[in-house]
Amino acid sequence: MGSDTHIGLAVNSQESPQDRWLGLGLLLLAAGLALNTFLGPLFASSISYPFSATVFNETLGLEAVSLILVAPLAVLAGVLALRGHRAAPILAIGPAGYAAYMLVQYVVGPQYPTYQPSIALHMGMLILSLTVLVRAWATAEPDHLPPISGAWAIVAFGLAAFVLSRWASAFTGMFNAEPVPAAAPDITMYWSIFLLDIGVVVPAGVAAGIGLLIGSRWAPKALFGILGWFALVPPSVASMSIVKLLRDDPKASTADTIVFVAVTLIFWTLVALLFRRLFASFDAPATPRQSPRSAPIASH
Repeated sequence: MGSDTHIGLAVNSQESPQDRWLGLGLLLLAAGLALNTFLGPLFASSISYPFSATVFNETLGLEAVSLILVAPLAVLAGVLALRGHRAAPILAIGPAGYAAYMLVQYVVGPQYPTYQPSIALHMGMLILSLTVLVRAWATAEPDHLPPISGAWAIVAFGLAAFVLSRWASAFTGMFNAEPVPAAAPDITMYWSIFLLDIGVVVPAGVAAGIGLLIGSRWAPKALFGILGWFALVPPSVASMSIVKLLRDDPKASTADTIVFVAVTLIFWTLVALLFRRLFASFDAPATPRQSPRSAPIASH
């Protein structure tokens, strides 16, 4: 009977109050991502984007990742939230952040000359993804996370530096008023990604690194969230590069494809190391084990 009590404690240590709003929001977001992919150029082509051939090919790769990787992860996080699993809010940050990042580009990136029904869909999904993101952040309890060493600050700073390095030519070009490497109809897409990377992703990585160094309570969940996002966005970039190669795009690059795939594998390794600790921390009982004598009393 004492061993049964120990098992019950271990199972209960994984549970927290059911979060129906977060769970349903994640399931709805997953459905929206799948719907957007099926309506887009990858399948039905009911949604058309006024992009160049290169960005069109990149969109195909992006939407494939949204359907194959991001939507299932959102479903998993949603189911865990409905079951009251304490890992659900942390897992939710990645797909919600990815969706918000992507949907901003869907809204402001295309240079639509007329109003389009797809704008309403994308605006609704953007609001939903931001709502899920805020809910996930607010309900992710720092006490439910494993101890995170300050050494992980190096990873957070490294991720911010990696994104910043991708825009090095943009900063050097600002001093010489050089033309951007994109032209109409892709120029707003270029600047929307620049805004998100430099204005949101880089500051988030730096903030997480500083928070880990000074021991802020929110810093560990920021690290989980940022790495969860990096587990999804670089694969989408790799997928874009692969699609361009397969479709003989003039801007395709085998070297870039190899780099993006390698970067994806590196990020997935970091994510596996960190998130394994997240789930491993739930294997231990949340309360001290009871002695065999006290176990029958507790069972009553």
